[in-house]
Amino acid sequence: MSRVLIVEDDVDVRDWIAHCMLHDGDEIRGVTDGRRLRALHEEEADYRPDLVLMDYALPDTNGVDLLAELRGFWPDVPAVFVTVQWTGEIIDRIARTGSERIAKPFNPDDLRAAARRALATGRTSE
Repeated sequence: MSRVLIVEDDVDVRDWIAHCMLHDGDEIRGVTDGRRLRALHEEEADYRPDLVLMDYALPDTNGVDLLAELRGFWPDVPAVFVTVQWTGEIIDRIARTGSERIAKPFNPDDLRAAARRALATGRTSE
């Protein structure tokens, strides 16, 4: 069982991702944006996810910038981007994080496979 943190502002998408990940018995937490992620870290200093599944387009930031920030307090945490963002520049930014990208809409098996790969290999260097 792994601790999975979902960073996704669309509640329906976040619930669907959580549903897919519960299939493997993971402990799931979810936040909607960078502000709530920071609050989680401040309020629950002992909490550390094993994996972060995150959207790129968030209301108060983008996922790449937020991932860099959260790796400041959770070094080497692996991440998988689950996003509809497909422009070359955004795909390149995501790739430079060392994280995999799963396109929305996604197949639940593909999401779980990407999560398992990220958990198994950890984060690669930026």
